[in-house]
Amino acid sequence: MTSAEGEHVFISYVKEDGAHVDKLCKILEAAQIPYWRDRASLAPGDNWKTEIRKAIRSGALIFLACFSENTRARTKSVMNEELTLAIDEFRQIAPGVTWLIPVRFDDVPVPDWPLGAGRSLNDLNYVNLFGEDYAPQAASLVAVIGRAMGTDGPDPATTRAAVEEAADADRPMLLRRMTKEMLLDPSRRIELDDLIAQETKTILTAMRDEGRFPTQAINGTNTAERTAHLATIAADYWKLVEPFCWSLQVAARWAPNAAALAPWTKTLRALCAEATELKGGNTALLALRATPIMVATFVAALACTGEPRWDNFKTLVVDTSIFDKQLGRKIPLVEAAWPWLPFRDADLVPHVVARAAIHEDGNEAAAAAFVEGKLGKYYTPVADWLHHILRPMFDEQFPDDTTYTSEFDRAEAMMGIISQDHELVLAGDDPHRRSWAHSSWFGRSAWRSWNGTATNPVTEIAQEKLAVGAGWAPLDAGLFGGDSERVDKAITAYAEDFAKVGRQRP
Repeated sequence: MTSAEGEHVFISYVKEDGAHVDKLCKILEAAQIPYWRDRASLAPGDNWKTEIRKAIRSGALIFLACFSENTRARTKSVMNEELTLAIDEFRQIAPGVTWLIPVRFDDVPVPDWPLGAGRSLNDLNYVNLFGEDYAPQAASLVAVIGRAMGTDGPDPATTRAAVEEAADADRPMLLRRMTKEMLLDPSRRIELDDLIAQETKTILTAMRDEGRFPTQAINGTNTAERTAHLATIAADYWKLVEPFCWSLQVAARWAPNAAALAPWTKTLRALCAEATELKGGNTALLALRATPIMVATFVAALACTGEPRWDNFKTLVVDTSIFDKQLGRKIPLVEAAWPWLPFRDADLVPHVVARAAIHEDGNEAAAAAFVEGKLGKYYTPVADWLHHILRPMFDEQFPDDTTYTSEFDRAEAMMGIISQDHELVLAGDDPHRRSWAHSSWFGRSAWRSWNGTATNPVTEIAQEKLAVGAGWAPLDAGLFGGDSERVDKAITAYAEDFAKVGRQRP
């Protein structure tokens, strides 16, 4: 909200930075902080110099001096006059009182303006409203303003607004950082819940946008063009869910209990429900709606197995379930979101998606090359794609590539064994049903172990369980119903299919 009279924040900037100031004003509005800016606060016919002086001298609780490459390029500006007036006011304020705050929109030095008494403007603490610092710095700025106005820390709406205003490329790291800051702080539980709920709403709204994620018709006049279109949509689904996944990766590792994971389990259910909603349209496009939940499910599994946090694993991918309308029963996430689910009606698409991501080829070029037979297919395209795109997200949990790859294989195997167990439990003693009880979780680990480029993670898990026995950690966490015999049966059955899948060729 703008304010020409009364207590307010005065924003000083050059006109070229108007877009940056628009974002800042949205955050202030979300926190219900009055502000004064020339474009919004001057009425027609006002003497602008007089009004600016009045706004600075009569009611400004905080003066924000905004700097960027644009301010460096200007030798003359109204901002310089505003800053001169602000410095005169600042000299009259008691030491220790925060009033003048530099704000940086770019990585530029704060000017060396003298403030008197041997002080300079660049001696003051500044706020960075750019890059991955945007959200936490914006929240910190609002906290300072709030204290000046006699209120407590940042309103949750402020944090959410800061995330919304962040650049798309910065949002994954922002969500990770903010999740770290709030996850173990009970006083910020509501704020964190609201943040994840907002992210969920963003994802679902986008998924329902027919212009962005069509479900009726595939663009293109030939196979290569249609394949490229589908690959582009699949990659866009990944970018849409990526910020949530970075937050989920932190929560899966560090959430103290199932209750603390509630915001993420709600989102996983919502994503799964959106993907499985029965509706008409093109089958390949409809199948791609499962991309967000498929990726998020594996992120949760990998984060948990790598820590290891089997209690959180159980909460996120086993206890989290949805009602499958076609099957007429509830199914756990491990069964509902298997790797090939998004591509079940578009066999060539995952090869294009993987190639475009790993080799930075365009989807059009990759699709044409596969259709024309100039490129051979991947043995495990979905897994290879996941392995590549998820690597930056796990940079802190697995600093070296060897450990990351080994844990990736192990997560695949654990998802396979657990889903195999679920299928066997459903089959019961019916021999016919047991013959159809197979896991759908297979990936690069099956091929890598068969061709000798990696050890067999299923064998390693079996040996680990045999060595520990009934005290095996996954059993202690309640996986496999805490039944040691169920584990053995699931491992045996899955190991047979694992070996068969490893020998297959595309």
